[in-house]
Amino acid sequence: MQDSDPPLSALATPTRPAARVALVGTGSIAELAHLPALRALGPRVDLVSVVDTDAGRLADFAARHAIPAARASVDEMLALDRPDLVHLCTPPAAHAPDAVRCLAAGAWVLIEKPPARSLAEYDRIAAAEGPSGPYASVVFQHRFGAAGLRLARLARAGTLGRALVAQCVTAWYRGPAYYEVPWRGRWETEGGGPTMGHGIHQMDLMLAVLGEWDEVRAVTATLDRPVETEDVSAAVVRFASGAVATVLNSVLSPREESYLRFDFTRASVEVRHLYGYRDADWTFTPAPDAAPTGAAAAWADQGTDIPSSHTAQLAHLVGAWERGERPPLSGAEGRAALELITAIYRSAATGLPVRRADLGPHDPFYHRLDGGGASGGDGSGVDLGAAKHAPRLSHDAAAARICVHAAGTELLRYHYRPAIDPFECPAPYFHPLRTLSGGVVTTHRPHDHRWHKGLAMTASHLSGQNFWGGVSYVHGAPNGGYVVLPNVGRLEHDGFAEPDGTGLGFTESVDWVTAAGERVLREERRVRVVDVDPDEGHWTLEFDTALRNVSGRTLEFGSPTVAGRELAGYTGFFWRGPRSFAGGRILAGGGLEGPAVMGRTAPWLGYTGSFDDRDGQATLLFRAAPDTPGGDPHWFVRAEPFAAVNPSLAFFEALELPADETLARRYRLTVADGAWDRAAIEAHLSGRPW
Repeated sequence: MQDSDPPLSALATPTRPAARVALVGTGSIAELAHLPALRALGPRVDLVSVVDTDAGRLADFAARHAIPAARASVDEMLALDRPDLVHLCTPPAAHAPDAVRCLAAGAWVLIEKPPARSLAEYDRIAAAEGPSGPYASVVFQHRFGAAGLRLARLARAGTLGRALVAQCVTAWYRGPAYYEVPWRGRWETEGGGPTMGHGIHQMDLMLAVLGEWDEVRAVTATLDRPVETEDVSAAVVRFASGAVATVLNSVLSPREESYLRFDFTRASVEVRHLYGYRDADWTFTPAPDAAPTGAAAAWADQGTDIPSSHTAQLAHLVGAWERGERPPLSGAEGRAALELITAIYRSAATGLPVRRADLGPHDPFYHRLDGGGASGGDGSGVDLGAAKHAPRLSHDAAAARICVHAAGTELLRYHYRPAIDPFECPAPYFHPLRTLSGGVVTTHRPHDHRWHKGLAMTASHLSGQNFWGGVSYVHGAPNGGYVVLPNVGRLEHDGFAEPDGTGLGFTESVDWVTAAGERVLREERRVRVVDVDPDEGHWTLEFDTALRNVSGRTLEFGSPTVAGRELAGYTGFFWRGPRSFAGGRILAGGGLEGPAVMGRTAPWLGYTGSFDDRDGQATLLFRAAPDTPGGDPHWFVRAEPFAAVNPSLAFFEALELPADETLARRYRLTVADGAWDRAAIEAHLSGRPW
């Protein structure tokens, strides 16, 4: 809702004939909330039909409320009564299919909360909307009380200062008898517990005030009620603005209360109520040391006291229908609370923080809030059992970091704009990389080479420039030829083509800039995490790079070996292992093994090392694409005095890259728990052609 939303009084004059309304469901929410709201709108609406599958209850409801038509199904009602607006007051499992039917028939829809059992179902509803209507809107009446609207408006305008801290509490009591209704407390029919069915109103109002959330950490529990779902949840939510909120949802609380508190730099604003508020339920407390800002006066300018209610929201909805405009709480706005709820369930189930980018169709929690079941249940064909292990990407823009989690483990962190000493060649890098069991297989800034950082794209020699970091090799120079030169460049992140990816990876632009500030290469790198197999204990990182020469002259990739040092041909995609991996086992294609692999060509190289801080070993399997120009790469590999692997771009001979041409390479790195022998490696590769 925007600042230009009309006040309730402005919606009182209809601009179209009365909206023909149908009511689906005859339970208490229809009788106690929707019917009074429809009556309050008087001549602007005409209740023409009611639907229920229970014939006796349907006939009684229609007779008591003088509703002209009583129908046994939604399809019958749509065909015979042709409504403009349909109120869905049915259990959650019926919302999505009925909403889609109504929209297809040209009717607007008002859906009781929760609007759907999953984001997948909600997105089916949204996809059925037309570009200029009909629309589906969600019942979140707490947004529409005068005080709630005023608070959201003042927060957007900055009148109260910056939002800092919030509390969102739905502490209700629902005894065992409440759950005797068959569809309650079950994932399949209700979709969730109090997080989904009770706290959703308070969370929606919190979102109206604080805006988009950024990260969620949560726990859920089933402490007392005889249900499949949770009966309590707690979460910490970090918002895009930086504000932090705590959220509690409970059906175990004998003293019932709904409570929201917002602490801004200039004031605290609170509301205590149960199922709806008036202005008198709110408290405004200015900051003790705040200079006069007009915040208190703006809050005190209350105008008409409009309680939060279905009546208040319905007035806005019908007003939008009369004007032919998208109504509040439809589309993305109506989805926001369900998205936050999905993040709470996902975080609680996985034990991991959740960001918005994690919640796409690739994720099992997008399809069911318990993340389980045999299939997506919505025709998506998603295998939720397998999807539980799918990689999930999160992007922390403030920290300039991307993380990928799978099967309960953080598999990698990618630092794309790190703060690094210029001598160490600032550049994006991966660290840590982990096995699925959590073993770290990279190191960062080891004492012998501070410029070694996990796994990174490098160039030790590029037309006299050092994109490796540290000292440069000059044949015949003292100290073994390694000297400090003013030639260390940097790799600068220049944006993502897919900022948050699809949950599987990302595509990044990187500029290679010399020590003098000249951009010589424009790199496009594509990163994906694939083939995650918890049963077999391995996952694979795909790294594709395309380096375009933008210097206007031919560039030459080299290495210390090209410059004259024996068997030191490192340059390109470089991995540095943990200290404990020293002395590990080296295997390569073609029957090669051990130190003899150094400088040889092979389609693959495997390195097995042991952990210091935990029992066990890990194997890293490196491959270059079979279409690599020039054939299989020459491998730079060491087990002593430290573990390192690099499919070199220029081991023995320089590689020239003419102006405006592109050097492309594709690599795969499989990270596996355990020690893989040659037979295990070859069996793995035989089933996974490039």
